[in-house]
Amino acid sequence: MHTPTIFDRNYEVEVDKYSIPEDKLHHLENVLRIKQDSLIKVTNGRGLVSTGVKFNEYINVSETNLMERDSEINIFISKLQDKTRMRLVIEKLTELGVNSITIGPTENSQKMNININKINKWIVGAIEQSGIAFAPEVIIENKLDFNKFNHSFDISGANVTTNSGYKNFAIGPEGGWSQKELDSFRHISKLSNFTLRSDTAALVVVSLMM
Repeated sequence: MHTPTIFDRNYEVEVDKYSIPEDKLHHLENVLRIKQDSLIKVTNGRGLVSTGVKFNEYINVSETNLMERDSEINIFISKLQDKTRMRLVIEKLTELGVNSITIGPTENSQKMNININKINKWIVGAIEQSGIAFAPEVIIENKLDFNKFNHSFDISGANVTTNSGYKNFAIGPEGGWSQKELDSFRHISKLSNFTLRSDTAALVVVSLMM
């Protein structure tokens, strides 16, 4: 049975009674229809997870665990023009437990503004939906760091299993990598004999690297 999760960045220490924020209480009672005495989890997105029973506007905490992150995956992506697809990839990368998501431009990506507040809302929604204990770090850069992200994906690359140990990788933009960019990567892997969309490639790669 699914246990609803509340994400609270300020939840730091174990408490006997957690006061549910008003907006979260409204969502629990009026959207999810959570009843009195139902189990609910609280996480701060940094591994601290408490479980307890709802009583009015409180959660009576019965158990708290500090989990360790087991993901070493750091991914670079360009902002997608389609907002729905961008939201999907952010949510799914969160659910898959990546360590960080870096967003920045490439030679063939379109120039557009990045709304960090919306991205954080998408991440919170994904955490509360999935119950995962960790929020990815979101980093906004003005260029791609080929020293950090030295692994990428292209039809010209080697079989992905050859480079599966390189966990810092970049996903190409919708317009594809330029030859100059391809020459700058230390490792290039092939996911398919076909051209995958950027959001599809990101989710496939993370799934394979986990």
